Amino acid sequence: MADVKTPAPEGRRQKRTRQTRRSILAAAHELFVRQGYARTTIQQIADRADVAWQTVYAVFGGKPAILSAVFDVAVAGDDEPVPVPERPFVQAIAEAGDPRTKMRIFARHLREAGERIAGVLSVIESAAATDPAIADLWRELQDQRLRGMTLAARGFREQGALRPGLSVGRAADILWLYAGPWAYRSFVTDRGWSLDEYEAWIGDTLYHHLMDPDAA
Repeated sequence: MADVKTPAPEGRRQKRTRQTRRSILAAAHELFVRQGYARTTIQQIADRADVAWQTVYAVFGGKPAILSAVFDVAVAGDDEPVPVPERPFVQAIAEAGDPRTKMRIFARHLREAGERIAGVLSVIESAAATDPAIADLWRELQDQRLRGMTLAARGFREQGALRPGLSVGRAADILWLYAGPWAYRSFVTDRGWSLDEYEAWIGDTLYHHLMDPDAA
């Protein structure tokens, strides 16, 4: 009589699939940051993740998609399918009672996100100069970031915290500049600022540019 194996429960298969995905992304993140996008191969990623190269292609489809996924996980801090508006830091900002507290929470988020994304974002920016697919990814990420900053600025307006006379569009542009990778990289990576110093600076800077000091 043939030995018939009982199929694994769906939950177990999903858990294995997610773990494989996480292993691939962790390996890719390390290799991309350490040796660059162009020098990193699918085979190297597979070897580091201890999976077959065919598995890497099956899960992601190619290097551009892997790099994009690496960035997404770095931004969020995890691979959970939780929309940004439902993230704890967004809820904490909305519930904070005064503009300075709101911006302190936002500054802590920027500090934590900066730590996670600085390396991989430099990889994307560098590769975009020579790889058309990554150039498209870089433009898409900048557009996404502007949309995210617009949502943040609109939230500040709805909460009555935005400086009078400052439009949502102008506030989003200011956030796009100061909350982008350039300030973090310039101060922390290049100039050696501590994370505490960066967090205090970005919080104070954005508060003075954006927030209404008279708001309760």
